[in-house]
Amino acid sequence: MTDRIFAPNLYLCAYHLREDDTEGDTHPLWSNCDRLLSHLTDTRLTPHLHITQNRILLTPPKKQISFTFTDSPDIEGFIQPVQIQDSYGVFLNIGYDDTDTTNIVEILAVEQFNPHQILPFPQTPYFLGQTLLLTLHLTPENQDLQGSELTELANQSYQALFHQKTSPSRLGELFGSPIFEYGNPREPDKSPHILVWLFRDEMADTTLGKCFQLTFDLFLYRHKVTKAFQDSREIYQQLKQYYLSLDPTLDAIQSQIDAATPDPENNAYLQHFKTQLKQLAADSLIYDRLLRKIKDLLNTININLNNYNETIERICATLGTDKEELSFWRHFGEQTAPQFRGQIAADLSYFEQGTGLISQAIASIRAIVEIDQAQCDRQRQQAEADYYRKQQKANGDLQNHIQAVGVGIAAGAIVASTSGLITEPWERPDSDRFWLPYIHPFIIALVASIICAVGAWWVAEKLIKRVK
Repeated sequence: MTDRIFAPNLYLCAYHLREDDTEGDTHPLWSNCDRLLSHLTDTRLTPHLHITQNRILLTPPKKQISFTFTDSPDIEGFIQPVQIQDSYGVFLNIGYDDTDTTNIVEILAVEQFNPHQILPFPQTPYFLGQTLLLTLHLTPENQDLQGSELTELANQSYQALFHQKTSPSRLGELFGSPIFEYGNPREPDKSPHILVWLFRDEMADTTLGKCFQLTFDLFLYRHKVTKAFQDSREIYQQLKQYYLSLDPTLDAIQSQIDAATPDPENNAYLQHFKTQLKQLAADSLIYDRLLRKIKDLLNTININLNNYNETIERICATLGTDKEELSFWRHFGEQTAPQFRGQIAADLSYFEQGTGLISQAIASIRAIVEIDQAQCDRQRQQAEADYYRKQQKANGDLQNHIQAVGVGIAAGAIVASTSGLITEPWERPDSDRFWLPYIHPFIIALVASIICAVGAWWVAEKLIKRVK
């Protein structure tokens, strides 16, 4: 094996959502492109942008912007900004002309494609992902390489481009040439999608050219799936924290419910339960919102997985080939993405139990609060009724006492008013009228006073009742 290769080329396929705070030529994707170009050439992308509803976002009739490296005239390139559905994309190619048979270079020459290690592009919340495809033609000296020797050549090319040593996560063949995949689709932010494709002949290069637009779309759907799965892992961690806190919270509430004793004089524990009820309701809202987000991400994966598989079929139709020929691409749609979908579905099945637990806790606390509140209210009402009866009885006793005192005073007044007649003689003064009945004046006055007092009381009572 030699460390010489023929006509290496680097393809950058990067994607960014259009739903960002910045639009037009200030979009982060275009800024990253201009920053990369500033290390390669004097050409810039943003002066040529023409933001419309067309797929190609360049001022007509331009289809792409071509340039030559400032320091290496043998290296040429072009850049093409595009719009696909709700996303912006950029397709960049830099490398050597494969029609010039003299472009046999050292492997280390590919480090010119990534000056100052500006690739891959930095991650942002709306950045969907990127695929870097490094293609190179095997020289006559390397045509017979097999197995581990091909892997070693791919690893050397990767190391020259990114100044890192690593091993491919997957390898296979595509259009008759070996291809090596680097990166972890579960962590695209930490391990970007890198491909090293070693062309044995012209067939793979020619076939790629026939379907590159569809391949560009294929990568978009791939990155939408991996981005959705990555976002779901962040929501998974939040849901996990809420879910794990449920059991201790519910146990504490149960202990408080068991220890609670209704007390109409002190309902502080009811206020505590009401506070917990409000907190659980707020937590339930957050929990349900996170569940809805992860369901939306599952829906995103389903939609883009379907788009991915349909694009595979379109590539097959364009090339007139069997789907087995695209088994390297099909692996993501048939193995990786369904695993993502299954993982999220399992997470949903697990965390949806938390919704029932929170609802049960809220219902239990609400029932306890309502029952205890009603019991306290009844006890309070009973206490108030008992107090009212005691007051009525006390008022009745006082009224009877006052009436007794009034009777005593009235009796004393009557006796006092008639007491002056007691000194009158108790015998008839005119004895010659012995046949007439004789009643002492004191008795007459006393009886008359009593009759007047009783009559006055009866009249007063009737008048009072009529007023009432």
